[in-house]
Amino acid sequence: MKKNQNKEMQEKDILGKLLEGTSLGTAEELDVTVSDHVCVIHKSQMTVLELTAVIDTLSNLASDLTVVLAQACGFCDNYKHEHDDEGCKENECSEACAFLNGCKDSPADCVMHCELCQGLLDGSSEVHVPDYLLEEAGIPTDAKLEAYADEDSAEITVVEADIQQDITDVPPGIVAILAKSGVCLAELDELIMLEEIVYGK
Repeated sequence: MKKNQNKEMQEKDILGKLLEGTSLGTAEELDVTVSDHVCVIHKSQMTVLELTAVIDTLSNLASDLTVVLAQACGFCDNYKHEHDDEGCKENECSEACAFLNGCKDSPADCVMHCELCQGLLDGSSEVHVPDYLLEEAGIPTDAKLEAYADEDSAEITVVEADIQQDITDVPPGIVAILAKSGVCLAELDELIMLEEIVYGK
């Protein structure tokens, strides 16, 4: 019991030092929002200016973290358009093609024309099997699946994927922002599946 009390006192001291010199340190009541990966502490009562300051701080943090994620993934460069010595083989150079060849600048168009990224964005690369078949096979209906094709027998085998996390676990709004910024969604998907550390390296 004494050990637990000491630990609680240490945690209080650490929190007190963190809040020292801020308006949180003198606030009568604090609200705490906790999720799996973040904890936000703010005053229980705020004026308009205090509330907008909190919103601004959280917005800046979200932007900074998004930049870290985007840098880890890099721009999409999977889309390659054929050029001859005189330039684009088509009558008009597409924006994605122009970006890759220095004519114009539009990273988002590379994502738009990349089959890998588009498959992840619209869900067409996902394997779908009716729930009743999954239940018969003893596979959870929300499990991620993998499919293998046998050319000789023309059979497709669907199994529960070894890795049960991928780009579909990212909030759609964040995926849309990254796609519009030209971030490679295929690389994002791979980083998720490999459980790569992308922040705090």
